Amino acid sequence: MADQMKLICDRAAFVDAVQIAAAVVATRGNVPALLCIKLTAKDNRLYLQAADKDIALEIPVASVDVKSPGEALVPAERLSQIARECAGTTLAFECNKSILSIKADGMRFNINGYDPKEFPAPPQLNSKPECTVSAATFRKLVGRTIFATAVENNRYAIGGVLIERVGKRLRLVGTDGRRLAVAKGDCISSTETDSSVIVPTKALNLLNRLAVDPEDPIEIAKADGRLVFTIGSGADAAKMVTSLIEGTFPPFDDVIPKEHDRRVTCNVAALTAAVRRSSLLTSEQSKGVKMNFTATQLTLSSSSPDVGDSEITMPLEGFQGEPIEVGFNPGYIVDALKIIDAPEVTIELKATNKPGVLRIGQEFTYVIMPLNV
Repeated sequence: MADQMKLICDRAAFVDAVQIAAAVVATRGNVPALLCIKLTAKDNRLYLQAADKDIALEIPVASVDVKSPGEALVPAERLSQIARECAGTTLAFECNKSILSIKADGMRFNINGYDPKEFPAPPQLNSKPECTVSAATFRKLVGRTIFATAVENNRYAIGGVLIERVGKRLRLVGTDGRRLAVAKGDCISSTETDSSVIVPTKALNLLNRLAVDPEDPIEIAKADGRLVFTIGSGADAAKMVTSLIEGTFPPFDDVIPKEHDRRVTCNVAALTAAVRRSSLLTSEQSKGVKMNFTATQLTLSSSSPDVGDSEITMPLEGFQGEPIEVGFNPGYIVDALKIIDAPEVTIELKATNKPGVLRIGQEFTYVIMPLNV
């Protein structure tokens, strides 16, 4: 073990990196090294490594002055807490044997750590990238689908996001059985071999936190049943290896309605406000909101015996079809509207007992099951 690691780094950059790394680490366990973050100073850069049973992560920290290369392995929770609470613009690190000293303006912390050799070696996967996509595109696709996945469900396959690639075209799909989100986008480059995998939501949430620069490329490779993401380029690239979810994703294409009798385009901000207001007097027993569409107006109403009732109206323009009243979970609608980065959304309806669809052109489709209200 190199036991004299010394460096100075930008505090804000370190805090950003350590919080992402700490999100990988388990909060409890029988292997102390897996509750830690490994720090490696070399080539005038600082790298943070963290891992759990499914994910291995390496993050470079910008703005570092390495006085002496070396390594340290310290508890993730302590390191993250100390970094957040330190004052000043820089942090000074020095590791002597297994003790990491952190100094900032008017403060010093000595953290008892472990031998860095106890940290599990990251998987060495030799694979060429199957595709490269811009960070901006991938973040958008993940954001438009991950919210619809099942948070806690025994059907493990829907606890992740399906990522399909045909040529240079990407399609991401998330569902919890009551709603379905489909987002499409283009790769910068790709191989000729198509692919389809289910990626855990934890990995994708971490990836979105890493891909902060919209111009960064994200390379995606597959090896030994895992996906390898490289965010950025060269020595400043972050890397994440994640296991994949086994199983079969539900046959979602059949769920998306192929035709509709009613259609209208709404302002996203106005619709969001109306749905939120209509949900104020819902309850656990009465979660649904009735949405009554006519040629000129949308009326949203809710009623709960123990809480009260409400009625919200908003004008409509260009409604196509006969009037219809459909019940939906307002939370599911707001979830979708929150991630829409377009001024307008199109609503398509077939019948009172049929799913409703929200669309943004051909790039985003959201299917929501109706409720009896």
